[in-house]
Amino acid sequence: MGAAWRVVVLALAALWSGAVQAGPFTCAIAAVSGISLSYKPNASGALVGSGTVTVNCSKTGGNTTTRYLEMGAGTGLNAIGGQNRAAIGSSLLSYALRRDAALTTAWGDTAGSRLAATTTSANSTTVTLHWWFTAAEGQTVATGTYLDTVTLRLYQSDTPNPSLTDTSPTTATLSIALTVTGQCSLSSPPGAVQFSYTSFQTTPATATSGFAVTCTNGTPYTVALDATTGTLLGLNYQLALSATGTRVGTGVAQPTSITGTMPAGQSGDCAAATCSASQARTLTVSY
Repeated sequence: MGAAWRVVVLALAALWSGAVQAGPFTCAIAAVSGISLSYKPNASGALVGSGTVTVNCSKTGGNTTTRYLEMGAGTGLNAIGGQNRAAIGSSLLSYALRRDAALTTAWGDTAGSRLAATTTSANSTTVTLHWWFTAAEGQTVATGTYLDTVTLRLYQSDTPNPSLTDTSPTTATLSIALTVTGQCSLSSPPGAVQFSYTSFQTTPATATSGFAVTCTNGTPYTVALDATTGTLLGLNYQLALSATGTRVGTGVAQPTSITGTMPAGQSGDCAAATCSASQARTLTVSY
């Protein structure tokens, strides 16, 4: 009886020893951080953002087989020629996904363009993949929120280059939201409206200075001076804008000018042969 009992114990121990040998990792996309940013067409540089994809890899423990991972990103719903574009109606805003903070290497779903990582562990683990986003400045786009959805594919294998062998990658979506708000700027500020006047001259003196306003496409705006009349050295003058009322931005610079007039026949106040004076006026762009 004693010998039979020892044989049973040894057999059970052998079976338990085989049960703890873990199989390969099973990995899945757990979380994706999307992009939700404000885009300003008149900004001095590109819009830049970043995000992560979290991958959970599970196993029951045991061996430390290396799991190779590749994360591919599609070109979204509105792409043309491989160019990612977010959309609102028929208006489009181009952007790009990148694999590095320097924004030099594209993130896509072709050989050499995927995010890559490996994990080696005896237990379940988490892998975090980092990516970057950029949208070039100066795009002529209307106001509103531009949306896109990018499909992500996770390829995995116990051998390098898993995209070559994994024919059923797991998928997730990356959401893009870019909000364009109305914005205007003096892209070319005005210079001086400079008069040259001789006492009692028989014709009015005129002077002009130009400037340009750049507003987001579709943004209404007005331009006004704080005063359109004044006096310098006893000489009265008037100022007028070449464009008045409400204008609508086009995304490119719109030129306007200020014209000044000094009526003829004024004597002025000058105790010397020549005199000079200046006066500041405020130009306001409202939108």
